[in-house]
Amino acid sequence: MDIIEQWIQKYEPVSTIVSDELTIAGIRLFSYEKTPDPDYLYIGRTGDFFQRSQDKEVLLVHRKDVISLRTEELEDVFDMVMDAFVYYQKWEQTMLAAFQQENPEQVIIDACRDIFGPVFFTDTSLQVTAFSRQYPKGSVNRNWDDFWDIGTLSVDSLVQMQKGKYMEMLPQKWDCEIFYEEYTDSYPWSMMISQENSEHQLTGQLTIVSQEKFRKYQKHLAQILKQALCLVAGHDSGKQQGTVVQSLFRDFLQGRHLDENGFRTFYQMQGWEPSQPGVVAILEKDDAGGRNYGYQMWALCSYFPEIVFCQDGESGNGNIVCGVPVKQRRFEESGNRYGTEFPERFSDMLKRLGFRMHCSYPFAGIRNMSIQYRQAKKALEKGVKDYYNCALEDMTALYRDSLLRRLAIHPALDRLREYDSRKSTDFYHILRVYLQCERDRVLTAKRLFVHKNTLVYRLKRIVEIFDLDLDNAYEREYLTVSFLVMENSGN
Repeated sequence: MDIIEQWIQKYEPVSTIVSDELTIAGIRLFSYEKTPDPDYLYIGRTGDFFQRSQDKEVLLVHRKDVISLRTEELEDVFDMVMDAFVYYQKWEQTMLAAFQQENPEQVIIDACRDIFGPVFFTDTSLQVTAFSRQYPKGSVNRNWDDFWDIGTLSVDSLVQMQKGKYMEMLPQKWDCEIFYEEYTDSYPWSMMISQENSEHQLTGQLTIVSQEKFRKYQKHLAQILKQALCLVAGHDSGKQQGTVVQSLFRDFLQGRHLDENGFRTFYQMQGWEPSQPGVVAILEKDDAGGRNYGYQMWALCSYFPEIVFCQDGESGNGNIVCGVPVKQRRFEESGNRYGTEFPERFSDMLKRLGFRMHCSYPFAGIRNMSIQYRQAKKALEKGVKDYYNCALEDMTALYRDSLLRRLAIHPALDRLREYDSRKSTDFYHILRVYLQCERDRVLTAKRLFVHKNTLVYRLKRIVEIFDLDLDNAYEREYLTVSFLVMENSGN
């Protein structure tokens, strides 16, 4: 909330902020009928929050934190706050992905030019390896002039620094420690952030200097700096990478930030390929003692690093949502209608932990994750293992959007067309005509101009390869509707 307060200074905010929450899940317009989600920031007019009030000033509320603005322009405030969310989310992603760059500390410092004052990074030998380059000689202090001239600190600067606290603090580990240097002129305030490696050894110090005392929102943002620095040095790198990937994964599930930069960052950090098929699954179990799956999350992340996990924040029920890369077996008998297989031992591990899995359809890449999430939630609502048992309902509902309907098509049809293209067969057309003829083999053979025995053999191959049950009424109806949707959508 302190960060939001700083962002909207133009509205002269009057704030009561009592929490130290560093993250907010999202932003919503307040509706009196809704039960507020404690993880979200709500924006509305005073009268929305207090029914008897006639005031129209805008309020921002997150749990017990309240910011009152001297404006009635609700939409403008909402847009500005949304801009803040987008800006700082991109900034955080840039920071935490800096470890992939050639000079990561410089990338981190460059990303902070609009947030902090002068910043420099020194390794344990006191060599300056990165600093804010938008401050030319003579604009900060003698140390900065040394950075520009010789790329490190001169002997004279070191002698001068011995009068202050910096040299005393340098050998120690600090977590965004703020101190005051009396010997400096225009930038007396400093914040020291230590870089630690995976063995918790000190590997460097990043220092921010300021002309005035640091604001609370800057202290919050400095925590991201700490994470980024330690990620560069390998300190809890798996945990930090997981944090970035989980943040991106949550955004994709909600249909947010579906841009090439986000996709590329996810692929690089998670190790997936754009052509990799994946499933979104929701894991749940009966738990009379409450749903706190911290240990289970740790176990799953440890055993399956190729899978991305997060808590199901939208429903608030504590379930785990996961993005699961699956093995593709599209052109051979796979034992299931999807032509894919889950990672080895994954299902066994879920059984050991007592989870039930509710799955979406598999799709290549991560662009359709928001639809896959809706499919998995549909399976969860219906209490079934996979979306197959719910898909026909989505396809025939008038209010469903075209993309959801297209992605609900029977998974065998796309596989049939790919198989035909690869093997020079005509299975797709054969199955279409067979269903149109209501499984009359004589009529089907006549329309296809093939012998009845040839038709029987080909139908047998279709059923075996694509795991179809043509004696099942739901399967036949689902396939028939899917053919119609594919033809009407021009696919």
